Amino acid sequence: MTMPAGVERAEQPPTPPAGEPDQGLVESVVPQPLWRRLLAPAVKIVVAGGLLYYVLTTDVNAGAKEALRKIFAESPAALAGGVLALTAQLLIGTQRVRMLLAAQGLRLGYFHMLRLTYLGAFFDTFMFTSVGGDAVKAVYLARESPPGQRVEAVSVLVLDRFLGLLGLVTLMLVMTLSHIGVLWQNPAVRPWLFWIFFFPFLLYVGAGLLLSERVYSWRYMRAMWRILPGGRFIDRAHFSLQQFRSRPQLLLAAFALSLAVHSVGILCGFFLLRGMGEAPELMPFLVAWFLANFICSFAPMCGIGVGQVAYNLIFESTAGVMNGWVLATAVQATYILTKAPGFLAWIVSREQGFSGAGAGKETA
Repeated sequence: MTMPAGVERAEQPPTPPAGEPDQGLVESVVPQPLWRRLLAPAVKIVVAGGLLYYVLTTDVNAGAKEALRKIFAESPAALAGGVLALTAQLLIGTQRVRMLLAAQGLRLGYFHMLRLTYLGAFFDTFMFTSVGGDAVKAVYLARESPPGQRVEAVSVLVLDRFLGLLGLVTLMLVMTLSHIGVLWQNPAVRPWLFWIFFFPFLLYVGAGLLLSERVYSWRYMRAMWRILPGGRFIDRAHFSLQQFRSRPQLLLAAFALSLAVHSVGILCGFFLLRGMGEAPELMPFLVAWFLANFICSFAPMCGIGVGQVAYNLIFESTAGVMNGWVLATAVQATYILTKAPGFLAWIVSREQGFSGAGAGKETA
């Protein structure tokens, strides 16, 4: 690996010997009683069921309720199409993670990784942070990884998250630029155009810094990791990501899968809008879809609340779709239905005990 001029190569962080666990990564997770782990999903189900019953049995927002009924009761094909589109996203995303893990010497079977993907997706629906599902998946992936490679395995999820966001913002920028003239003439959208380009710029810069050897070797960065609690593990994770810099073809292939993930997701919005009886023009719909999903990608709990506001404002001003919050609710419900198998994956995984036996070998 070629070093930039004037930059000293930093020492590789120590890796635990074979058989020695990464104490700071896995064993710091204190197991909780089963009732406490089930409490949050149970409360969510009860509250969601109560709200759904209230919405469907009262006269509040009759027009919006009629739109939801049209999707979920009168247009089951639209709902099925949305679930299939989101399922395809999970299937493609699973392969992307496997590719990145393989570059770190961890070869998990497709269905093994798919189970972890569904598990993380399930927790993502009710966690109070936008990366809650990734955090849960990281813990379970670490437990199933070989001792001495757990930090490296978890670091892959950071890169996977970045690639997913980069795929989304790239498609958003392409659609926005292709429709920039119309958007600029819209006084409701024009003030937001700067931010539409600024935040993706920050993500591109952040991805470059993440893989930058100069940043990794910066003496102040090295000193900070030596001082901060847990800095040794962060340093190891950062070092492991440096290995991808010499694998540009792998990164491009993973980025192409990210584009495929978000391109397939378009079908979910298309089917649900058809179920609502809406038929917006293609380009405005694509611009609104990617903008709304970019905002919701940073929101917790499946974007509930934030999604309703974002979809309502963006789809009305950009694509002329009224009741955008109804579409947001339909998308969120479809996400929850699609991710429901993750609950079974969680139960099965818990019964297996996460001994890590056989991790690192190709499994079915």
